Amino acid sequence: MTNQAFNQTNNPLAENVSVNQQRNLTGDNWTKYHTGALLGLLGGFIVLLGAIFLNVFDLFAGDKPHGIWLFIAIYPLFAIGSHCLDKISELKKQKENISPENTL
Repeated sequence: MTNQAFNQTNNPLAENVSVNQQRNLTGDNWTKYHTGALLGLLGGFIVLLGAIFLNVFDLFAGDKPHGIWLFIAIYPLFAIGSHCLDKISELKKQKENISPENTL
């Protein structure tokens, strides 16, 4: 096989589409929801790791834990990220319903 992707669709016009053309993420299809998902989920994991590090450090130092509020800050970040992922999937479904093969 050369540079062609295996086609699992019923559209005969999509047989000779290369892999680079199928999975092309450019600035044209990058929306605010992609940014929100990236910031929400990546930020949530970074804050989670910071909270774990801070609480473990406080545990070994013998101080009162100061990083408990970070565990609470994770929930809104994950909620924003998951909401944006839902919106991205809705946009993809709308785009598939508007495709030329469905308008015939």
